Amino acid sequence: MNIRVPFGTDEISFVLPDDLDMELLSPAPALPAADPVAHIGEALDHPIGCEQLREILRPGHTVNILCDDISRPTPAHLILPPLIDRILAAGVRERDIKIIMALGSHRYMTQAEMETKVGKDIMARFPVENSLFKNPEDLINLGTTSDGSEVFASRNAMSSDIRIGVGNIVPHNIMGWSGGAKILYPGIAGEKTVSAFHLQAALSGLNMFGADDCFVRENVETWVENIGLHFIVNTILTADFQLCHAVAGHPITAHRQGVTHAKKVWGAKMERPADVVIVSSHPADQDLWQSAKAYFSAEQALHKAGGVIINISPNYEGAGPHDEYIAAIGDDHATELARRVCDGEPYDGDVLALSIGALVSQMRGRRKLMMVSDGLSAEQYAVCKIDGRPLSDLQAVIDETLAAYDHPKVTVITHGGELTVYQS
Repeated sequence: MNIRVPFGTDEISFVLPDDLDMELLSPAPALPAADPVAHIGEALDHPIGCEQLREILRPGHTVNILCDDISRPTPAHLILPPLIDRILAAGVRERDIKIIMALGSHRYMTQAEMETKVGKDIMARFPVENSLFKNPEDLINLGTTSDGSEVFASRNAMSSDIRIGVGNIVPHNIMGWSGGAKILYPGIAGEKTVSAFHLQAALSGLNMFGADDCFVRENVETWVENIGLHFIVNTILTADFQLCHAVAGHPITAHRQGVTHAKKVWGAKMERPADVVIVSSHPADQDLWQSAKAYFSAEQALHKAGGVIINISPNYEGAGPHDEYIAAIGDDHATELARRVCDGEPYDGDVLALSIGALVSQMRGRRKLMMVSDGLSAEQYAVCKIDGRPLSDLQAVIDETLAAYDHPKVTVITHGGELTVYQS
């Protein structure tokens, strides 16, 4: 049988035996909104868990709209016009509105990327800035979280009376689900704060991709409620990234309703655990920093122990923005080192790269991880100890892997960067 899966902006195919015990998992079909802007407007006018914007905002207020970056598919260009219309209708002056790209620790966006994200008209009318997370002088100390983490945040992002978050809800390997309060923490947090946030997950040893109960999110939401994220607009998209639902309102209450809708599209029930999972990282195609999310999706479809994951990804930008990431993945003692760092041991390296690398390193100890991509070199594969092969070897990799089993159960996941898998 011929199988086609997304691969960046295209597709790629491979052949599986006709008599193979195979299961295909994809996002569920969902009808796109007939009029996306009107649908978003309806969500804005019927907020969940809080008052409408006209009750929250006052003339003279300054408003920062925090928006996720170009690595996320959130249709900000559709959200911002109706959102800004309602902000202006509440008496806020146009000159008092600013849009901040909440980068977390991702690379700074270019002006062209910002225009693509927010739309040409919005880019021309309002200041659009990257959150500032690297330089300590650009950060403001916001106190300490309940778990003892000191929180620094981008000064330009916090410099407003009201903050409104714009994001998209899909499974996430640290917080269970993206969206909601995540746009503020770690979205506009300083680099060290982002690192501390990810250390929590690294030390848990858990695969929290799509988890309902996630202690990291609970810690984040407690802090965000204290600091102030006043309103969110979150979307749920179809598999081809069209808007099918939107929620607006309180950062926790509205988010939870959004997750309920997101599960209907981005949650898939498997019939039984697999021996081998072949997964496309789509839409997390940018680099290994993003495409490794597919391992967390794929692991959910495997037996409790062992198994093979074949991750297919373009990795257009190679290993990603953190030079030490691949070394951390390949370090068998990365989790132990992360624990020492968490306990206060001095560390000159990139704590964030160590944290995320430790999560993948842990999985590498539980499963055989493979990568089929032209975006990484043989040397990089050797460092991270992932069995990497060029794209031209895809069919050979699959054939060799299946040949090691008598009667393998195989699962193919088409959108591993954002699909969570549940047991039936």
